[in-house]
Amino acid sequence: MYFISMMGRSESEYKFIKKIVDEASKKINRTPLHVADNPVGLESSVLEVMSLLGSGSEVSMVGIYGIGGIGKTTVARAAYNMIADQFEGLCFLADIREKAISKHRLVQLQETLLSDILGEKDIKVGDVSRGIPIIERRLRKKKVLLILDDVDKLVQLQVLAGGYCWFGSGSKIIITTRDKKLLATHGVVKLHEVKQLNDEKAFELFSWHAFKRNKFDPSYVDILNRAVFYACGLPLALEVIGSHLFGKSLDECNSALDKYERIPHRGIHDILKVSYDGLEEDEKGIFLDIACFFNTCNMRFVKQMLHARGFHAEDGIRVLSDKSLIKIDESGCVKMHDLIQHMGREIVRQESKLKPRKRSRLWLDEDIVRVLEENKGTDKIEAIMLNVRDKKEVQWSGKAFKKMKNLKILVIIGQAIFSSIPQHLPNSLRVLEWSSYPSPSLPPDFNPKELEILNMPQSCLEFFQPLKRFESLISVNFEDCKFLTELHSLCEVPFLRHLSLDNCTNLIKVHDSVGFLDNLLFLSAIGCTQLEILVPCIKLESLEFLDLTECFRLKSFPEVVGKMDKIKDVYLDKTGITKLPHSIGNLVGLERLYLRQCTQLYQLPISIHILPNVEVITDYGKRGFQLFEGYHEDKEKVSSEKSPSAMVDYNEGSFIYLDLCFPYISFHNVIEVCSPNPLECHNFGFLFKLLQAGSLNWYKPGSRTSSMQFWFRKKFPKIALCFSVEAYINRASWVLDFEFTLLINGTKQFSSSCNYITCKWNPILWCDLQCKEEGVFSKHEWNEVEILCDVKYPIPCGERVMVTARNKIGSLNWSLIYVYEEGNNMEDVEFKSSMLSFPFFGVKPMSSLPGCLYYQVV
Repeated sequence: MYFISMMGRSESEYKFIKKIVDEASKKINRTPLHVADNPVGLESSVLEVMSLLGSGSEVSMVGIYGIGGIGKTTVARAAYNMIADQFEGLCFLADIREKAISKHRLVQLQETLLSDILGEKDIKVGDVSRGIPIIERRLRKKKVLLILDDVDKLVQLQVLAGGYCWFGSGSKIIITTRDKKLLATHGVVKLHEVKQLNDEKAFELFSWHAFKRNKFDPSYVDILNRAVFYACGLPLALEVIGSHLFGKSLDECNSALDKYERIPHRGIHDILKVSYDGLEEDEKGIFLDIACFFNTCNMRFVKQMLHARGFHAEDGIRVLSDKSLIKIDESGCVKMHDLIQHMGREIVRQESKLKPRKRSRLWLDEDIVRVLEENKGTDKIEAIMLNVRDKKEVQWSGKAFKKMKNLKILVIIGQAIFSSIPQHLPNSLRVLEWSSYPSPSLPPDFNPKELEILNMPQSCLEFFQPLKRFESLISVNFEDCKFLTELHSLCEVPFLRHLSLDNCTNLIKVHDSVGFLDNLLFLSAIGCTQLEILVPCIKLESLEFLDLTECFRLKSFPEVVGKMDKIKDVYLDKTGITKLPHSIGNLVGLERLYLRQCTQLYQLPISIHILPNVEVITDYGKRGFQLFEGYHEDKEKVSSEKSPSAMVDYNEGSFIYLDLCFPYISFHNVIEVCSPNPLECHNFGFLFKLLQAGSLNWYKPGSRTSSMQFWFRKKFPKIALCFSVEAYINRASWVLDFEFTLLINGTKQFSSSCNYITCKWNPILWCDLQCKEEGVFSKHEWNEVEILCDVKYPIPCGERVMVTARNKIGSLNWSLIYVYEEGNNMEDVEFKSSMLSFPFFGVKPMSSLPGCLYYQVV
């Protein structure tokens, strides 16, 4: 028994010692992976990956992604070498994309993975489905380091590292790929993007390959700058170009770089093209359009153009972004690495190396001009974008487009001058943008039923009447068309979303149909200086933005005949508008109303107060006002009665007439508010000057009342009410709301309201009161009249206040009651003793000012 026990113990110890020896032997004999000949700029990426992997006992998966040639595999190798000694099993599966082209190859990868980690030869799993449980069973208790390099299909991850539970505690898996979406789909949340090298590191890496040291001959500095600029921080390009230029003369280097800028280096092109080859056809088309035309363009514009081309823009752009072929920067622009753009353009060039007319896309000026001048258009051409930066005349017949039966995009901008007008345009067009279009009209045989975007800025167009053939239009731009005098009916373009007429300085008429385009989102007519009426009515249910800035002759705003809840911004700056319609309250979605330098507009309609979120902007460079609180809560105020021009703002002989609204009128009221007599206004002018100059200054300590009282008998006297409103805000223009209420014997007769946009520091408001009926009041009893005044200013948006109210309560500088002599018996009128009557303080009443005048400082 003892012998057997000793034998068992010896055998156990032998196995244990052998295991230690084997492990030690593995570590001693383990060969580190080759990282790079010149490992420049790796440190930050490697440290980031190490941080993501962590050092704890949890199983970690980290994804390293980026464009081809950026150094993903190099970073993975460096990380592998740093931590390999910490694991029981190791495996670096390189170039999986190339090796996993079939299920049989996936089986071989599974077998390699098991063999490398377990240290066993000739492991066979039979097929992929059998390999999955075998890997899971044999590795679930092993601490392993697994690198899956250049993965491009989800199935590769599913059969090689299907889940965290496949591996033992503390295992680390690193995956490199060009496709960020693939990592997210597999549940990998720890991600690191390898970025391009900065200029300093790029110079260093290029120097090591071009000069075999980190120093260079100063005479080569221009070569160095050109090469680094061309490579845009891509390590692959720096290494390939640097090695190619090694030992070459200056002339040879410049010649080589000239060639690369025109035709990409094959070694770089082929590696980058791998990502393109993995795209679907729709995605390839989107990629080529961006590479040829839309790199650095705004995302919204790019999507619009791609949609017009018939591509599925949203999905395609997401795929390109996931595969690191494009990026969307912070400003919302599509960005493509220069070498990826060169790769895309080279794909198009390869369609016909010597004959541009046989390529699908043309973007080089010399290629386009050659095709047009030689009249060699073909049905191979799908898109043209000509942007001549220096003035150049195109000597053509005008017939070159006739053979381009598949042309979808035609963009001509810049300084090109055409010797004749176009005789034909392809009916296949979906986008037509032609700046300075040379003809007064489009070709008569142009029948573009699929045309979606028509941009003709600064063109010679005199006439445009879209018939049924333009039914697909969604965007029209006629900016700076100086010869366009009338915009005809747009009834035949029901899908129109964007209409720009900016700076059409001779436009005098817009067809009424523009006011009833159900899908219109954007309407701009900035600087249409001859336009007096946009349209009589609008019912634009989809409209979000309206801009009529600097339409100096515009006198009125259209009637809004239906609710418009999508509208956000309306610009009426520097227009000649004198009054806004009551129906503007139907702009229920309005958030900002711009009225800067509207020198003829003095009032906002009471209906605008129903809009709870509108901000009225009256000053440049400053926030606007949110209007007076409470109005939108009381719908009756919006439908109140109105006395047109009943209130006057008097200023040194000039008059501004304002409408009064009546939120409340008693059923028994017999007092009416009416506009003052202009002759009386002139008579009061001298007095107002004295009051405002302080010559009649009288101050009663502690008195800030906004109430005036008097008594009458027999008949309510005809009186004038004058109020000097105190300004509280230092702005070029501001808004106030003045209210006054009339009570007789304690019974409210009416309350009135008058809002006012003014630039005056202390405006004087004036109106008359008179009785509409005779015999209403007792001949013997005295009747008490009280006039209550209230001034409010909306608080500028963004201003910090201690209260939640939108309004600041204002006050009056002084108030004045004048009893007209004509038709009134002064013995039947008495004033409160605190009121002073003329003459006082040595000032005699003017002979031209009969009647009784009372003045109160409030």
